[in-house]
Amino acid sequence: MATLDELFDTAGARLRTAAETPSSDRSASARDLDLFLSALTEPLDLSDGLGTEDVPRSPVTNDLVYHLRRASDALQSAQRLLPSPGGGPAEDHLPEASAAVHAVRDVIESHRGPDRVPLSAYAYALTTGPAHHYLTRRCAELAWGATQVASALARDSLDPSAAAAFGDVHRFLSEASVFGREGTRDADAAIGALSLTLPVAPVQARSTDRTRDVPANLAEDCDRLSRAAFETLHHRSDHRMSGSDLQQLARWTAIQRLLAGRVLLRAAEELPDEAAAALRDSAGALRGSAQAWQKSATAWHRIVDIADPRSHPKLPPPSYEIVRRGEVVRLPQVVPHAATVIAHTAAVRVGQLLYGPEWRPETATRPEPRAGSEVLADARGTGALASALYRLPAAGWQLALAAPQAVSLARGGLVTDVFEQQAPGRENHRFRPVNPYQLEALSHPYKAVLPAEQASAASLLEVAGQAGVSVPRALLDAAAHRTLAAGQGWGQARKAVRSGQSGFQAQQPQVRARQRPRSL
Repeated sequence: MATLDELFDTAGARLRTAAETPSSDRSASARDLDLFLSALTEPLDLSDGLGTEDVPRSPVTNDLVYHLRRASDALQSAQRLLPSPGGGPAEDHLPEASAAVHAVRDVIESHRGPDRVPLSAYAYALTTGPAHHYLTRRCAELAWGATQVASALARDSLDPSAAAAFGDVHRFLSEASVFGREGTRDADAAIGALSLTLPVAPVQARSTDRTRDVPANLAEDCDRLSRAAFETLHHRSDHRMSGSDLQQLARWTAIQRLLAGRVLLRAAEELPDEAAAALRDSAGALRGSAQAWQKSATAWHRIVDIADPRSHPKLPPPSYEIVRRGEVVRLPQVVPHAATVIAHTAAVRVGQLLYGPEWRPETATRPEPRAGSEVLADARGTGALASALYRLPAAGWQLALAAPQAVSLARGGLVTDVFEQQAPGRENHRFRPVNPYQLEALSHPYKAVLPAEQASAASLLEVAGQAGVSVPRALLDAAAHRTLAAGQGWGQARKAVRSGQSGFQAQQPQVRARQRPRSL
């Protein structure tokens, strides 16, 4: 998926090509440049874009929009002095630049729903002044590219009046570029790593997938898991995670970490001692994350969610009398939560990188791992491999933070057949509701997952840094994690921004299960 930085870079490259390519139809080029300037104001429109009434547009952004509109008026004057555009094919560089800018707006809009509330934790970072200044700065850079196009049109124009109008366009865009870049020194560069937020819908891994596509596919899976965690925290989804979902999600996540550690160990065989030691350390950190996730799955042993009893203790066959009376009841067939399926798919993808595209967790025997050189070639190097695997603990941290909330929402249907953990008053039933202490025992293991995932992410980022590969996404994730850890809602975050905060204060994550009355 393209990030904001990549989209802005694409638009800038198209503008440079348009300025260097002689125009075969100046009228059509002027029209396309006008359309580009109209598109350039879209990311800056706070009334229907990034911002809210609590974060007004800065004077720098207002000046940039003002000069862009003056340039657009001058372009329209030039178009009236030129003949109508011909019917022949025109250059597509300016339309492609406009499409890239429209895509910037689409990325921003994807992080909010129709009711304008956030759909991801990254939406909070988009409401700050430095985030707005990032967009202003990048749009100002594109305005400078547009000046080169206007200069080329003025140079090639045979009509002196049209050339003068193009000169006005050049002047207005130059002022917009200079003032826009000078007044946005506090721009938050981390926003450039933002990409389109994806719906919580699994995309299955197939045996025909190419192993070199695994890092990109894995990043998309992690984005979907991050959104699922956010929806759980803020009750944005009608499909809640059940006890079976949480148990299986923890198991698949643990398998992901184990496989990712084996990938690193396999790649370490091809590296010098110092670089190999760093990969082995990261593999050890991932092993610790896997153990923490497995403990959270083990806590569900002998606990059944009657609304979704896919995971339950082995039951004895029904007696003859029960069958004769027709009291045999089939367990309901429940559609698993999409996050559980996505976690399974992510485990398959990491296994494909290690064992090949045809590998599946259900395979009876473990195949021979691929050569470390092949793994590094598909991942495009050690740094890129660490950067790709970093997305697993970054998303897993958010899932672990949301899991206690999911436990609290599912508590009404949780039962156990362990007498010591049952609520009193139901002596004639094998399965009885769990008590508050058992709910706490279900939520408590996730507290250990949080630091384990942070340690894994930090270790992988260190490997990427040693290899000279930057991970811009890490800054964006850190801001999102601080926001989630603070436990602030959308209204509180907006209030904090209104009070002049440029970011969110880091707080130590606190994960607590919601207590239930003892009279269960």
